[in-house]
Amino acid sequence: MLGAADSILFAGHPAMTTRERVCAALDGKAPDITPLSIFSWFIDDHTSDRWRRLIEQGLAPTVQCSTVRIIEHGVEDSTQERAEGGIRYRIHTRKTPVGSVQEVFMGTWQREWFVKTPQDYKIMQWISEHTEIAPTNEEYQRAEEYVGDDGVVTIAPPRTPAMRINLEMAGTEQFCIDLGLEGTELFDLYEAEMSNFREITRLVAAGPCRYVDWDENLTARMLGPKWFERLLMPAYQEGAAMLEAAGKRVMCHYDGALSAVAEQIAKSPLHIIESLTEPPEGDMMYDQCRAIWPDKCFWGNINMGLFNLPPEELKEAVKAKRHRAGKRGFAFEISEDLPWNWETAIPVVLEALQELG
Repeated sequence: MLGAADSILFAGHPAMTTRERVCAALDGKAPDITPLSIFSWFIDDHTSDRWRRLIEQGLAPTVQCSTVRIIEHGVEDSTQERAEGGIRYRIHTRKTPVGSVQEVFMGTWQREWFVKTPQDYKIMQWISEHTEIAPTNEEYQRAEEYVGDDGVVTIAPPRTPAMRINLEMAGTEQFCIDLGLEGTELFDLYEAEMSNFREITRLVAAGPCRYVDWDENLTARMLGPKWFERLLMPAYQEGAAMLEAAGKRVMCHYDGALSAVAEQIAKSPLHIIESLTEPPEGDMMYDQCRAIWPDKCFWGNINMGLFNLPPEELKEAVKAKRHRAGKRGFAFEISEDLPWNWETAIPVVLEALQELG
């Protein structure tokens, strides 16, 4: 069991590399120093002096990449832009032999999703059924060259079927309506997506990299225990079994409130909860998470508001989080946004972690 008082002594042992620290935490062990990682897309130039200083102090870049290619046959994509009342609209259309669907962006805000009618589900199902999945390792190799011993690479395959439909096809409002109605079209698309998910997972399992991260972005209160059990758990169970058999560790990107499905997460085969965030963004403290998920590792996101604190208060907040989470099976990360004062705030966090040891 992972506990808040867990610690490990490294007397007589050489210091671990940053990569070793992150991997130890994700493997359920206690590194000599709790690491802090950051998604690579926040780093404009990791070779610049300002970023190199932080990386040399122990900041670990995390690169997400894919080891599969999604090839959709018989789909014609087109994009149009238009300006209306000073607002720029972008319309993305997908044309197939069974009909067309479109999504609309108003600036950076998505105004319409592909699925608006039962027929739209059928069109998306046709696309899923005419999708080929192929392996590719080029992106992974580039990612490994980028991080070296400074960070880690995780494989980020497409989301699990229900979350793909929710976040990439139907949008939350339409998805919730159709779940409530239990329309057959949604579940037919779900089964088509499950077929692709199995093939994706098989190829990811056969490929390189130890860590696999499903970028779920789950809204737990919306889905609730019933639909978690019915739509997410089967994908987690099938997927994790294949990946675990290949020696891989599986995580989900859960950065919001999770108490509504805490018991379901406890029963899931996930090894790691990634981007786990305490209140106010989340609704569970790390010691609560440890109590209900004693066998899981946490990759904990630091609340953005904390970076505005004076240095000593930021230090104490970080130390308090680590004490609640425990040392074993725990790492920090910056996964939601880059603090405006990152050049001065990140060194404070790294110093706090050095002091904790």
